[in-house]
Amino acid sequence: MNWISISLIGYLLLAVCFILDKFLLKKSIPKPSVYAFYMAILSSGVLVLIPFGVQWVSFGFFLRSIVFGIIFIWALVYFYKAVKKNQISKVAPLVGTITQITTFFLAVIFFDKGIEMINYAGLFFLIAGGFLVSFDLPLNYKSLTNGLAFSMESGILLAIAYSGFDYVYQEFKIVSGNQNVFINGFFWTRIGLILGGFSLLLVNKYRIEIKKSIFGKHKKHKESRSLKTIALFILNKIFGGTSSILINHAILLGGAVFVQAVSSVQFVFVLVLATAMSIKHPDIFGEKLYFWDWAQKIGAIALIAGGIVLVSL
Repeated sequence: MNWISISLIGYLLLAVCFILDKFLLKKSIPKPSVYAFYMAILSSGVLVLIPFGVQWVSFGFFLRSIVFGIIFIWALVYFYKAVKKNQISKVAPLVGTITQITTFFLAVIFFDKGIEMINYAGLFFLIAGGFLVSFDLPLNYKSLTNGLAFSMESGILLAIAYSGFDYVYQEFKIVSGNQNVFINGFFWTRIGLILGGFSLLLVNKYRIEIKKSIFGKHKKHKESRSLKTIALFILNKIFGGTSSILINHAILLGGAVFVQAVSSVQFVFVLVLATAMSIKHPDIFGEKLYFWDWAQKIGAIALIAGGIVLVSL
C-alpha cells in the first residue's frame, strides 16, 4: 500500500480512539494527566521490537528521539483537557487543523520541503474542509472558544512531535542506511513517550492525581481501576498503537507535512462515529445536527476529498 492508503486506515483507527477517549474521560478516567500517564506506560509494549533490529545509533539521535516522544505525551495531555471541555467532533478537527498548519510551516521553514503549487492548493482544501467540519456556521463564540487554548497547545505540540518523528526517520536513514529505519525510529520515539509519562510526575498536581488513581480508595478511583475500565482502555490503546504504527510508517513513506494534511479525513470518521454514539449516550457526546449542519459537513467532506487528491499529486 502507498502512504495515502496507510494514512487513511491509521486515521480511521485513530477516530475510533477519539470516541473511546471521550467515553473514558467522561465516565471512568476523568483526569487528563492520569489518562496520558496510562497511555505512556502502555507504550512499553514497544520493547518487544528489540530483537527485530533495534540498534544504538548515537547519543544525539537518542536524545532527539526522546525529546520528540516527550513532547507527544504533553500534546496528548492538552488534547485530553480540550476533549473534557468540548465535543469530540469539534476538538479533534480543530486540533488536527492546527497541527496541519503548524506542520506545513515547520516543513517549509526548517526542513526545506519541496512543495508544488498544486500541493499548496490541496493543503488549502484540506484545512478549509477541516474548519467546516469543526465549526457550525454561523460561528458561535462560546462553541469556538470552549477549550480553544488547550486545542491550540495540543495542535502545535503534535506538529512539533510529528515533524520530529519525520526528522528522526530521515536521520536514521542518513546514518545507518535504509534497513530497519521504521523499527528504530518508532522504537526510540516510543521510549520518549514512556519517559514523557514519567515526566508528568514532576508536576505536583499531576503527581497527586496519578497517585490517587493508582492507590486511592474513593469510588471514582476504584472505577478507574475496574476490570471493565482496564479492558476498554487496553482495547482503545490497541487501536491507538496500531494507528500510531500506520501513521508513523506513512510519515516515513510520504513525509509529515502530507500525512498530516490527509489527517483531515479523520474528522469525517469522528463526526460519523460521534453522531452515532450520541444516540445511545447523548450525555457524553451531545451531537445535534440538523439539515444545514449536514449540508455543511458534506461540503467539507468534498473539500477534504479534493484536498487528498491534490496533495498526492
